[in-house]
Amino acid sequence: MSSNERTGWRDEGLSRRHREYGVNAPCCDLDFMVIEYDSKKPKAIVEYKNENAGPILSDDPNIACLTNLANMAGLPFFGCRYATDFKWFVVAPLNDKARQVLPEKKQMSERDYVSILYKIRGRDLPPEIAEKLNGSN
Repeated sequence: MSSNERTGWRDEGLSRRHREYGVNAPCCDLDFMVIEYDSKKPKAIVEYKNENAGPILSDDPNIACLTNLANMAGLPFFGCRYATDFKWFVVAPLNDKARQVLPEKKQMSERDYVSILYKIRGRDLPPEIAEKLNGSN
């Protein structure tokens, strides 16, 4: 289980300040990037964006940098836009490892998306978890 947000805020001030360091000191300013893992081993990188956020563009410098990081680590990298009520997820594979799991961008239910999260761990989605998710049968 992941930890809850402890402070309720992100340090936007540092992000703005870092931009003043100049064009030769770029950094990724992420919305909500996570590393999915199992047994202390990373399984995938996912950049999540709420439906109200800007698009996930593969040629965006931040996304391109994260794609390079995922490739160097040998991990799948997904972009995932989600509905505020979690009724749908639009998942895009952003590198070749991700395309082995999901060949092309796809809109799906929460249940179908969580099934992919289990699949990358080599596990099946437990029925007791599936029944709690949007899109369950």
